[in-house]
Amino acid sequence: MTARTTCSIESLVPSWLLHDSGYRNALQQHLLDRITAQGYEPAGPVRILQAATSVPTPVGMVMLRAETVVEEFDVEVGEG
Repeated sequence: MTARTTCSIESLVPSWLLHDSGYRNALQQHLLDRITAQGYEPAGPVRILQAATSVPTPVGMVMLRAETVVEEFDVEVGEG
């Protein structure tokens, strides 16, 4: 059986980093490295978006969220 799970990482950054391609690439690579270290492979593209937060962010800051989908495989072993 296969289950799809969303893995993500959030980063509070100065607002000018929202459109900085170098930082976005580093955040994406960091997420992929964490997923790989946990033994998963991404099953979709990494998306980076501005995350909604339950508390207001400081002036001039934004919360970025990088997320992707991974597949988890459940292996059932029969007794016998």
